[in-house]
Amino acid sequence: MPAHRGHGYTHEVLAAGTSLLAAQNVPRIRAATDVGNAPMAAAFALAGYVNFERQINMTWP
Repeated sequence: MPAHRGHGYTHEVLAAGTSLLAAQNVPRIRAATDVGNAPMAAAFALAGYVNFERQINMTWP
């Protein structure tokens, strides 16, 4: 929702989810976003996630 953007909620939710999974000894935590979603990609980077792959999905009309 546009009214909620820029308040840092993404960072809080991402940190909480990552901590919860790490506490359960999950061996690999992955996350994904659209290539054009720069704010989410920045949130992943800030949380310590590493960009290891890009995927492009193409559809035929």
